[in-house]
Amino acid sequence: MANMVSFNPDILQILPPETSTGIITLMSILKTVGIIFIIYFALQIINLIMNIKRNKRIKIIEEKTISIENKINKLLNKNNKTSNK
Repeated sequence: MANMVSFNPDILQILPPETSTGIITLMSILKTVGIIFIIYFALQIINLIMNIKRNKRIKIIEEKTISIENKINKLLNKNNKTSNK
């Protein structure tokens, strides 16, 4: 992985060793957090796509259920009319 942020090595040599080590550690932590954020963001996009597909399927099932209910009601109404006569 290429370094996105680079420091002038002379600056790190001027600073005390504790500070330069802290800066290098901080940069490593920030890189790790960035990678984790990118992975999280990608997973959220995949989750969004899957939710959209699932909601479409649920909508189709709902429409079919309503259609079946209407057909059953028509059949029941026909049976009630014939039995009442």
